[in-house]
Amino acid sequence: MAATLHYFMLPDDERALFRHLARRELTLYPELVPPGHEPVKLDEHAVEKLEGPSWYIAAERLGPVIVHPIKRGPDKGMLAIEEVPSPVFHYERSVPNDRGEILGGRLWAELDITDDVEDKRGKPLALRSLFQEIHDLFRKNWRRSDPKGFWVGPHAAAAWKRGDLVLREAGHKGKEIGVWR
Repeated sequence: MAATLHYFMLPDDERALFRHLARRELTLYPELVPPGHEPVKLDEHAVEKLEGPSWYIAAERLGPVIVHPIKRGPDKGMLAIEEVPSPVFHYERSVPNDRGEILGGRLWAELDITDDVEDKRGKPLALRSLFQEIHDLFRKNWRRSDPKGFWVGPHAAAAWKRGDLVLREAGHKGKEIGVWR
């Protein structure tokens, strides 16, 4: 079963999250990796380097990031990261839509299984521990949404409370989300 965290964050919230994770020596890969691409080091300055809504956060000290080339279609020649054997989290950013509302983001990881049929242990415990650390950070410093299901970063919650920001669930008919208390 995959572990998922849903959230809303402004760039300042994202910067604070990256600052917290910088000591873990993580790297960022785009969802489709161009051949020869150098990964972005995850630190507070990485927010300015991110283009596009979807990235992978990789813990390369736990194992290699496995990629395979895309052989057909419009993205032919690009490399796709294999999520199951690689020590990665799929990171979808909270991005504004065309009306200026912030859409919900998501952090997703498959923590229980690997490609090895004989391996009953699953992914490295350090990856599970890192995911738990992020979840604990959200529980400690972030606000809950109303209705529940999302975490709201401190800067996003303050902007919502002032009436400057609308939080919207991602998707075709995403509903408006508030901040609890």
